[in-house]
Amino acid sequence: MAETPTSQHDAALSDPDFADVSGSDWEAAAAGALRGEPLSSLHTMLLGGIETAPLYTAHRHGTEADPSGLPGSAPFVRGAAAASGARGWEMRQIHDVRLAGTPDAVAVDTTSGVDAVTVARGWDADGDAAALAAGIGDAAGAGVTIHLQSGASPAQAAALLDVFAHHDVDLAGLRSWFGLDPIAAAASGWRPADSGDSAALVSAMCSTARSAAGIAQRSPRAVPLEADGSVFADAGASDTTELAAMLATGVAWLRVICDNTDGPGLDPAAAARLVGFTLSAGPDAFLVTAKCRAMRMCWTRVLGACGVDVGGDDGPPMRLHAVTAMAMLSALDPWVNMLRATTASFGAANGGVDAITVRPFDTVSAGQASSSLGWRVAANTQLILRHESRIGSVIDPAGGCWYLEDLTRKLAHAAWDRFREIEATGGMCAAMAGGELETSIAAERAMRNERIATGEHVLVGVTDFVDSQAEQASAVSVSAGDPAGSPAVGLGVHRWAAPYEAGTTGQAATGAAGS
Repeated sequence: MAETPTSQHDAALSDPDFADVSGSDWEAAAAGALRGEPLSSLHTMLLGGIETAPLYTAHRHGTEADPSGLPGSAPFVRGAAAASGARGWEMRQIHDVRLAGTPDAVAVDTTSGVDAVTVARGWDADGDAAALAAGIGDAAGAGVTIHLQSGASPAQAAALLDVFAHHDVDLAGLRSWFGLDPIAAAASGWRPADSGDSAALVSAMCSTARSAAGIAQRSPRAVPLEADGSVFADAGASDTTELAAMLATGVAWLRVICDNTDGPGLDPAAAARLVGFTLSAGPDAFLVTAKCRAMRMCWTRVLGACGVDVGGDDGPPMRLHAVTAMAMLSALDPWVNMLRATTASFGAANGGVDAITVRPFDTVSAGQASSSLGWRVAANTQLILRHESRIGSVIDPAGGCWYLEDLTRKLAHAAWDRFREIEATGGMCAAMAGGELETSIAAERAMRNERIATGEHVLVGVTDFVDSQAEQASAVSVSAGDPAGSPAVGLGVHRWAAPYEAGTTGQAATGAAGS
């Protein structure tokens, strides 16, 4: 066979001496493609005041002086562990124990690869104790991890412990999250907490912290307390404000546990082990990844300021859980929600979270009573990402990506500045009580709505690429929330698509809250 002559292109690829291209050369080439428009015209200002550029090079965004450290070392930007986990993250599903079909749904999930079950808000510790035992008792007895959604009360935590005791669950090895978070309870409106009284919030946190310390004595691996930022994101907060609220809530827990005379009086390292963090995962996978990394960076800085040896082997871990954002879900063309959940989960997994919860795509129309298809797709989204795509097997997948490295740093700095503003008002409880936080979230929500209205932010299937048949189908299927109805107080859930669904159905504008 005659040899094929080497082309000029092949010769160029085989030449190891590539020309040295500077950052200005890249910018000139990019500007040339814009036909006279400046490169700055492609800069984007994200909600929360973070500017992103169209071009990233090592010249301007290199990582040589990056303070992010290595995987498994402070400040844990690149992950909490130095090696990838064999199973990746924990897969969670939320179920409402008040629904008759919950025991069967939980059994299907836990035999299909789901790792943990979260008990949704809305149940009563006394009146629904039997429903709780029936809904998750068999799963708990079989060794499935059971969690409570954020905003749970000490009475609900005690009820869950009773279920564990009835099924002889080893409390010493328990890894449950008990979701004790009075701030999230007040913000979401699901528990009778007076968000307008700072002293009342602090008092609720003190009593809750004492309960958490008691749980920790029996179950040192459990996570009794939570700082849930997703309730603020679903109310309309930017990613910057959401992270700041999580940091401020975490600091409020440290103050209550360590310094308040009505608290349990633990040292900061022990206090930090009691707290888990939940953030929302939206449809921008890159932003979700950066948000997870930035949160670990900022919390490590908080603990360091409290004198905790964050770099030591015994340093307290940061337990980070991501839940797909309720605000991004639409009732119109709900099938698009599958894509939103997939990109959100992908971003969270790449961000190195410890656990992910995916809401069913039909949550808006059905609430907690989502269809079996909705639950199955929610579980399969994570199963495919974890077992087929092997997303969790990669260590620090964002490492070295100039865009993500820069976005992480900018997001961390912006969140830290916003956190300091909350602290300047007197802390998270004071910001809640004084209305400062609610006012800023309302402003950010209005800004996002304006961007959607002007077409700057597109909602696929809602504001663009609308399927007329799906629109007609949604008109008869959307209901006003979950079986318990919507909470009457709190920041509420403000779905981005709701204003565009109001013309289709009068009930759609409020969406489904809380779940």
